[in-house]
Order: sequence, then C-alpha cells, then structure tokens
Amino acid sequence: MTYILGLTGGIASGKSTVSAFLKQKGAVIIDGDVIAREVVEPGTTGLTKLKSIFGESIIRTDGTLNRKLLGKTVFRDKTQLARLNAVVGPLIRERIKALIAQSRRLKYKLLVLEIPLLFEGHYEKYCDSVMAVSIPANIQVERLMKRNNLSKEEAEYRINSQMSQAERNKRADVVIDNSKQVEETLAQVIEWLIMNKFA
Repeated sequence: MTYILGLTGGIASGKSTVSAFLKQKGAVIIDGDVIAREVVEPGTTGLTKLKSIFGESIIRTDGTLNRKLLGKTVFRDKTQLARLNAVVGPLIRERIKALIAQSRRLKYKLLVLEIPLLFEGHYEKYCDSVMAVSIPANIQVERLMKRNNLSKEEAEYRINSQMSQAERNKRADVVIDNSKQVEETLAQVIEWLIMNKFA
C-alpha cells in the first residue's frame, strides 16, 4: 500500500529542503516543478501551444522556453496566468497521475507529491495527507528576491499569485515551520515520519 503525502508551500518557503530530506529517508518524490519543465521542453505540444498564445519572444534562440520572460508576463496579469495554466495544467496532471499509478504498481511505501499549487490544482484528492511548509512573509520575499534575482515588487507579484499562506496552512494536515534553523525544520519532519511509522 503506497501512502501519498502532498508537500506544498509558497514559493521560496523551503519545500525543496523538506523534500530532499524525505527522499534521504526513503520517500519517492514526484516534483511538480520538474514535470512543469518537462511538459514545455523543445518539441513538446506544451511548448508549441505556449508559443502560439504568447508569441515567438518567449522562445530562446536554442529553442527552449524563456521562463523568466514568460514569468514577467503572467505574474503581473491574472488573465495571462490563467491562459498559461490552461495549457500546462492538464499536461502536468496527466503526467503526475501516470507516475502515481506507476508508484502504486511498484508498491512504494511513501510517495511525496511536491507541488507548489497543490490546493489550487486540487491535487489533495490524490493524497492521504498534506504537509505545508510555512515561513513569515518578510523572509519569503527576501529569499525569493535573492534566489531568483528579483526586485521586491516582482517577488511580491509572484507570491501574491498563489494561495495565501494562511489559507494553505488551514487546509493542510500538518504545517512545518521553516522560520528558524534547518535542524529545527527537519526535527518536525522526523516527528511526522515517526508518528506515521515511516522512520
């Protein structure tokens, strides 16, 4: 029997740290961000559709998607963001569902769906429980600015394009506080693993 844990959190909240630790502890990870990149690689239907909607300018000279340029367009305009999600959303879901089915066939003990927009995409229906990684808003903005080399305004646009942290935390079964040292964050994950007999 495969137990499916949904792992979510706002952009730059520390999901990757928690995900890497769960992998180290034996979990199999399905990374929504990786799949989101795969479905728009050169030669895919996804990239062809995006080019027809957003124009040639979003394609680099090497044929790959200019994610930064596309991001600037969609995170400032909810209509454009909805157009993007209408293309990539179904492609991502199809791939994730196939990977879940494969994981069940292989009888993996713990499968983690690491998906930033888990609740927005209603992926919680595939999960046995959901873990949300949470950090204070000011730290989230600082981390995102530093990580993605964004202005404060751009960072806030991206954060605000997602579900609020309060709403995400309310819907989750367990909330991991990532505001302190990484050891303290991981101690909370270990507690969850022990409680659910995965340690």
